[in-house]
Amino acid sequence: MEDQEKITVLCVGPKGSGKTTLLKRLQEEDGIDYTYSPVPTIGTNLYDIHYLNKNGKKQILTIREVGGEMVQLWYSYLDGIEKVIFVVDTSNLCQISSAAVMLYTLLAEPKLRQAKMRNEALLMLQFTRLCSEQANTLILLEASPLTGVGLDSLRQFLIEKRKSSCVKK
Repeated sequence: MEDQEKITVLCVGPKGSGKTTLLKRLQEEDGIDYTYSPVPTIGTNLYDIHYLNKNGKKQILTIREVGGEMVQLWYSYLDGIEKVIFVVDTSNLCQISSAAVMLYTLLAEPKLRQAKMRNEALLMLQFTRLCSEQANTLILLEASPLTGVGLDSLRQFLIEKRKSSCVKK
């Protein structure tokens, strides 16, 4: 295990936004099927995603999911975080405004100044303005764990090491 690189990633978002479903699908291509029925995450879950990097070196990507019910405790999990996935279900219009407040509050956290942020389909925010106001690297991506749309882009974000500016995909 000593020649493996480990990246710490945090996955957060409002309750019922699809964090668990997204991470199960990232962990295994067949991680969800038509019989899959997610339950709300109470506490945290860890997902280890194994893959080979460009040099053929085994790499483990550890993603910590923190339940949406625990929004007040998200900040206790920020130490050592390199990347954040912020998940929002854009089909739930009531969730979008509260998610925007959660995201802005998270972006203001000093512990995340250097973290890369991946926002899953939060299309209602003024993304360009947000990018200009933040020191973080922000990427907006529409992804669906049910259809698989956007999952390859999300995987690429998780394994890449290069710095990038604000991007909307």
